[in-house]
Amino acid sequence: MAIAGRARNARLLVAVLVSISLVTITIDYRQGGSGPLAGLGRAALTAIAPLQAAVSRITRPVGDLLSTLANLPRIRRENERLKDELAEARAAVARQASLEARYEQLVKLLGLQEALDPPTAAALVIGSGVSNFEWTITIDAGTEDGVEVGSPVLAAAGLVGRVVEAGPTSSLVQLIIDPDSRVAARLASSRETGLLVGQGEDDLQMRGIDPATEVAAGEPVETAGYQGGLYPPGIPIGVVSRVVENPAALEKFVTVRPAVDFSTLEVVLVVLSSRAR
Repeated sequence: MAIAGRARNARLLVAVLVSISLVTITIDYRQGGSGPLAGLGRAALTAIAPLQAAVSRITRPVGDLLSTLANLPRIRRENERLKDELAEARAAVARQASLEARYEQLVKLLGLQEALDPPTAAALVIGSGVSNFEWTITIDAGTEDGVEVGSPVLAAAGLVGRVVEAGPTSSLVQLIIDPDSRVAARLASSRETGLLVGQGEDDLQMRGIDPATEVAAGEPVETAGYQGGLYPPGIPIGVVSRVVENPAALEKFVTVRPAVDFSTLEVVLVVLSSRAR
């Protein structure tokens, strides 16, 4: 009870001081600040200054919170605008990177085109059909451009595959990593020939290599180019990635990592028959 009484007395004292201050300030204002109560007014203001500071400290966070809540819709709109601008900037960077990659591929393909004797047709990759059963791409060149079933398809880095379906303006290309793909190939150093078979994955399997042949990881592999074969000779295919020695086997187990990154193909070169000259 004593504590409650002291609290009531404190509140009463504060109320009285505030009232006196207000009355004093009013009278002093009317007297031009030079009346007899001017000193009393200043003393009252000095007395309640700590109280004003305490009240200010208590109410300031509330005011800040109310201000923040009032500005929340504007902040959200600004946040969404910044997110949209960031997405647009990222898309622009991606488009620029894609254009630069395509330009580099075109420059390299131009050099390859000049080095090849058979006529060629450049084409854009417009679709892909990579699955567990087939590994293909679709290109925007067809019979109207001289493309035929069996036409070899190259990229700047090397062999891509061959055309398996040809329409008037587009064609389906079987990639060399397709399990049904077969390519006559040779080791660049020993000139030993074998058959490259797609595994449906990144690496190819090279079969028919004599177990006595020296083969090292990193050795280049290229098309053999047999007479009457599908592919011109000397086209890069990839490099040996693994060699498994097995003296009891009739052939050496060799895997080949393709030179072409099929996931980033954008532009290819189709080798046409001599009839297209």
